[in-house]
Amino acid sequence: MNIRTLKYLVAIETYGSISEAAKRMYITQPYLSKILRDTEEEYNVTIFARGKKGLSLTERGRLFLDMARDLIEESEQFVRLFQEEPGRISLKIAAFPSSYAMDAYLRMLTVLPDKAFLFHYKEEPTADVIEDVHSQAADLGVIFLKEKNEALTREYFKAKRLICRRVFDTRLHLIVRSGHPLAEKGRFTLEDLYSWGLVMYYTKKEARIYSLEDGYYNKASLSELIDFEKFRQIIYIYNRGSMHNILRQTDFIALGSQATLEQDRTFGLISLPFPFPEGERPEEYDNTLYYIYRNDRPLTEMAGLYTDTLMRYYSGEKLAEKKQKKPMD
Repeated sequence: MNIRTLKYLVAIETYGSISEAAKRMYITQPYLSKILRDTEEEYNVTIFARGKKGLSLTERGRLFLDMARDLIEESEQFVRLFQEEPGRISLKIAAFPSSYAMDAYLRMLTVLPDKAFLFHYKEEPTADVIEDVHSQAADLGVIFLKEKNEALTREYFKAKRLICRRVFDTRLHLIVRSGHPLAEKGRFTLEDLYSWGLVMYYTKKEARIYSLEDGYYNKASLSELIDFEKFRQIIYIYNRGSMHNILRQTDFIALGSQATLEQDRTFGLISLPFPFPEGERPEEYDNTLYYIYRNDRPLTEMAGLYTDTLMRYYSGEKLAEKKQKKPMD
């Protein structure tokens, strides 16, 4: 199977029938029918169900064509990159949804006004970020981890052939819209939080080790502090943009960290200190922001520019000092 075959199969769904797809793709109907039949036999999948009203897409067929579209897009980007603009540079970043990671990304872009580039920026769960960098689907990853699990994660990253460099430590806070009643109230307790709806990232239940659970929803800590069952309304989201939209337009709250640069002016959001009960140790709930990359693939110039930007604005370290710091590898 090749990219042209995938385009033919996608065309069947796009135009609603084999005859119309064949016409639009300038091939014969028998030839397109054979391509469909051979592909279904080769991959043991029924892409289209045959009925009196014609073809209808099956569930596995939908998955097949969705992945086919991804491959088609990748191939077209490959052509554009290497044939149309040979001077264009590329960079693929995978990041746990974070205003820190995105802020550094936007700041990097401002210094590249005349550069021809093809960049990808994808937000996804921590385990997926790690896998993308390991499989070389991403050049660079940005993740949160618990520093107290460093011994375990060090071995994990070594097995994955990854280098993990610390950016900075973050303290658990609340994120709310500017003007939220909690901000006006000033002092509030943990019990006060249960009066509001909660927005939180969806966490994969099958995460392999707790140290790699996503962000602030680490079973080893937060569930011991917060009774999530007491929140009457919970919205699970999958990306940072959705969280920002909900928080700006409602009185829902979210768990996060201290404010990013110009967060109030840029996003209309503020960070409030988390109301830890007396006797709790706030540092137990801290997270650390890291960037990761393959130990056998040195950072490209663009990846280096991004990590330098991230470190410059959020680590509080000079770049020369950063380069001397021992990574977790």
